[in-house]
Amino acid sequence: MPPRPCVAAAGRRTPWDVAVVVPARDEVELLPRCLASIVAAAGSVPAPGRTHIVVVADRCVDDTEAAAAAALASANASILRARCTSVGSVRQLGVDAALRMWPPDPTRRVWIAMTDADSVVPPDWLAYQLRAAARGWDAVAGAVTVSDWEDRSRRTSEALVAYRRDQRRAGTWSVHGANLGVRADVLAAVGGIPAVVHSEDAGTVALLERSSRAVLRTSELVVTTSARRSWRAPGGFSTLLDQFGAAAGLMSGPAERLDDEAILDVPQHAPKRPVTP
Repeated sequence: MPPRPCVAAAGRRTPWDVAVVVPARDEVELLPRCLASIVAAAGSVPAPGRTHIVVVADRCVDDTEAAAAAALASANASILRARCTSVGSVRQLGVDAALRMWPPDPTRRVWIAMTDADSVVPPDWLAYQLRAAARGWDAVAGAVTVSDWEDRSRRTSEALVAYRRDQRRAGTWSVHGANLGVRADVLAAVGGIPAVVHSEDAGTVALLERSSRAVLRTSELVVTTSARRSWRAPGGFSTLLDQFGAAAGLMSGPAERLDDEAILDVPQHAPKRPVTP
């Protein structure tokens, strides 16, 4: 069981500043819908004006930056151009840029939310995370589902379902950078996001849990992501699906949607709501 969170003292109930970090590499097609969903989610938090979106355009050769600028024309946002060597470095660059938006203040509360450019977040994505933070959770690790199985064989989707079932039986689960949030001070205390080429999301959560931080793993908060073949980060979700497809072989016809099973990235016994002392 995760550590029990500590409820914030009454004197610290100041509004959260929220930074949403989105790495993007040649994402001109999918990025606009991702950013539109984030802007909508920002409108559901108590102080939407305190939300800042940071897009890190890493080694892009298409019009990703222009697409981001158009999508965020009316939002509080920054678009960074980067040439990083790992997705972990890209995410941390976005975190660092976001934190420069606010002057150092020991009473300031900053929440970092992360997703991917090929993903769409639900309207309550940020509100859910902030409710968890208010109850004392240091981080929130949500689930993902797939929107576009059409580019994959049915056996690939079936293999993902079997993989999820095996995880639950073993008491393990996946962590997704497409659906992750963490308190900024807690992230800094564990050294930030690991500068690795893949699994930086799982590495971040591992650092938090080794430091006895309260991480809420939940299948209630679901982000929709892509099953595309043209992956951006080696070792990520698309690479996992590639491996399933290669192992299972190809079957004619599009894959069926198997959302009810495929989104369950946490064990059945995981707490569905934050637990307070």
